[in-house]
Amino acid sequence: MKEKILENLNSQQILAVKNVHGPIMAVAGAGSGKTRVLTRRIAYLIEEEGIHPGNILAITFTNKAAEEMRKRVVNLLDFSIEGAWISTFHAMGAKILRYDIHHLGYKSDYQIIDDEDSAIIIKNLMKDHNYDRKNFSPKITANLFAAIKGEQASFNSIQEPIRSMVIQLYPLYNAYLKKNNLVDFQDLLILILELFRNYPEVLRKYQEKFEYILVDEFQDTNDLQYEIVHLLAKNHRNLFIVGDEDQSIYAFRGSNIQNIKKFMEDFPEHMTILLNQNYRSKDTILKAANSVIKNNRNRIKKELYSTLGSGENVIHFKAGTDEEEAYYIYEKIKHFWKQGVRLNDIAILYRNNAMSRRFEDILLKFNIPHRVIGNISFYKRKEIKDIIAYLHLLINMGDDYSFSRVYNTPKRGVGGATFAKLVEEAQNSNLRLFDLIDEQSEILKGKAKDTMLNFKNMIIELKEKINQQSLLDTYDQLVEKSGYKAMLENDDATLDRSFQSERRLDNLNEFKSLMMEKIAGYDINFTNYEILVNLLNDLALHEQAQEIDDTGEYVNLMTVHAAKGLEFKIVFITCLEQGLFPSNQSLMETMNIDEERRLFYVALTRAKDQVYLTNSQTRFMYGHYMSNLDSQFIEEIDNELMDRKGMYQAKKAVFEKPKQRPTVDMDEVQYTYDEVKQNVSVGSKIEHKTFGKGVIVALEDDKIRVAFPSPIGIKILIKDHPSYEVVGK
Repeated sequence: MKEKILENLNSQQILAVKNVHGPIMAVAGAGSGKTRVLTRRIAYLIEEEGIHPGNILAITFTNKAAEEMRKRVVNLLDFSIEGAWISTFHAMGAKILRYDIHHLGYKSDYQIIDDEDSAIIIKNLMKDHNYDRKNFSPKITANLFAAIKGEQASFNSIQEPIRSMVIQLYPLYNAYLKKNNLVDFQDLLILILELFRNYPEVLRKYQEKFEYILVDEFQDTNDLQYEIVHLLAKNHRNLFIVGDEDQSIYAFRGSNIQNIKKFMEDFPEHMTILLNQNYRSKDTILKAANSVIKNNRNRIKKELYSTLGSGENVIHFKAGTDEEEAYYIYEKIKHFWKQGVRLNDIAILYRNNAMSRRFEDILLKFNIPHRVIGNISFYKRKEIKDIIAYLHLLINMGDDYSFSRVYNTPKRGVGGATFAKLVEEAQNSNLRLFDLIDEQSEILKGKAKDTMLNFKNMIIELKEKINQQSLLDTYDQLVEKSGYKAMLENDDATLDRSFQSERRLDNLNEFKSLMMEKIAGYDINFTNYEILVNLLNDLALHEQAQEIDDTGEYVNLMTVHAAKGLEFKIVFITCLEQGLFPSNQSLMETMNIDEERRLFYVALTRAKDQVYLTNSQTRFMYGHYMSNLDSQFIEEIDNELMDRKGMYQAKKAVFEKPKQRPTVDMDEVQYTYDEVKQNVSVGSKIEHKTFGKGVIVALEDDKIRVAFPSPIGIKILIKDHPSYEVVGK
């Protein structure tokens, strides 16, 4: 049995499995087989050391990971390990509380409530204490209560008038839970600590029970979780942690990378075991990852290596525009697909969800099956569907479906009962819901009537002006005058730890980019009204195509955060520009840059065979053109590990002008960028390095509008750009 447990382990892994006494820190690099080590160690404790399963506590971060760990141990031992606690922190907390929550004045048959239940309780408390729910969101307040309870926020960090409301309702919320024998998810940790701190006999019972403790993904623990583990292990000190500072990317969720340092201080006699043999990636990918992450300070140094072969160099492709970047990735995916690579083995990674739209569009256009993982598709996000509903009302004010979606978004004081009466009246009188908003309405009263009249007048006014101003101006006014923008901004101000509202605003700006591109494809014979009708129809077809297309094989699109723990043969890391990745916010503080670099390191180490880094000279995003520097992370990769394609220009040559302008092959030729003034005019024929031959149909300041053969169509290009050449009139 011992041979089976130690089978296929390297020397460092065997060391981690067999050294069972005292505190041990296994520094487990990406792809180094940490789950294998954890499960073999549990099996070794039971089979070779004779430890009863009931005296082992193994903690991981997801129920799926816990179940997988349990299955592996059972397969190794060929018998049940009944009694072993292999679970998440919260599941462990729930189990302990079942036995001992009575010490805290609860009954053992307590119920666990979810986030939605918490919001309902808070909504009722607000009603009882005369807080207007239009100004104080129960859902956001529930998130704030959880942050306070988890010691991730304080009363002093909250701005007025929210602070006064929280100070009053927070203790009432907790009293309500206790009175009704309820606990929320944060209580599953908080109440354990209360037991351990105030009832020494309870702590001693679990210290004696859990003789051996193992914790997975230790770098992702928060302060509460660390204290629980420390209290349980501080006497027998048989604590085995597996972690990697270089993969700590969840600070925004409350994880504390300093917990590894705390462990080293609290258990100074610990043994450190370095697991740095990677079983996933080619060695060149790992060397690239090593060369980047070494720039982070105060880390436990390690160099990942692999015996899977050196593999191809990392490829950096710099496009002229973000559209070319997307086309390049499409061409590469098509090539790999033809070579027999499954689409499921390919991933497109980006820093935040708003960046997915360009890649979704190009893959859909050429019928490449794809799926957005860890988030919904750009076109299915709530704010996008909301704003599309508003636009539908500009086209058809009798669209009851669209009206039903946005009549009370943002809140206009029309509750469910009032809306039901409007629906009934519309059916009885054979009218549209929009028609029922008037001064004589007996259903709408007071403030609700005023706000709904303002809503109706806003829609009518924008519709009347739709052909008198640009559609983009209409869009901006709609987002502003509807109150939708203010709603998101206020949500963001309410809970400063939430990035959700900021992301939604980014998505609304990105939708404006989409509108600009679509509008450019219509000639002057189309009215704005007609363009908007066609645009909305195109979007509906886009969504329908996504619904139908589910082949079981698809390209994976996801943020780097969502990719943690996954692996793919081919990985494209996209939008690699300063301000995007690393993000603008992170550039303000060194510690934030370190976390962004860890995020890039995680992205690199998702790849098994090949990594592509892509960015663009000019990017059209959030409704405007931007020209950013290359991401600093690209330059941190050792040059001999990289092949440069496209427009890349070494930093030392930034101010040098080329002697002659080279011909451009997107895949094979490197070239530098010089703003050569080209003699362009309407009717000029051009040849674009990506889209082929086309004709200039319009000049617009520093941009040209070019008609390319189907399926490319009309494209807007920067006027003086080396991605195309004028080839005749």
